[in-house]
Amino acid sequence: FLANSVARSDFNAEDEKSWQARYDLNFAEFGIPGLTFMTRYVRGTDANVAGTSNGKEWERDVDVKYVLQEGPAKDLSFRVRQATYRSSDGVYYGSSSIDELRLIVEYPLSIL
Repeated sequence: FLANSVARSDFNAEDEKSWQARYDLNFAEFGIPGLTFMTRYVRGTDANVAGTSNGKEWERDVDVKYVLQEGPAKDLSFRVRQATYRSSDGVYYGSSSIDELRLIVEYPLSIL
């Protein structure tokens, strides 16, 4: 288990040091049950990549999720996730710049 393994990167290069700042908000406290928000920023430095120890990378993720609370589709959830990833040398994932936007729909199935 890696604490800083997030949407686009694991921040686990040789000798890499990483940290994460994260904020979660549950809107049930404000009268909107089922709506949640999360944002995080992860930074990695001193990664040993291609024989050098100056590799750097960072990632910023934003999630907004809503779970239906009642009705025939109870527990159906919709999530919008935006991720931005940058690295100093393009060695990670073959690109130094990744921007993505995802719409994730989940519905739990109880088959047992």
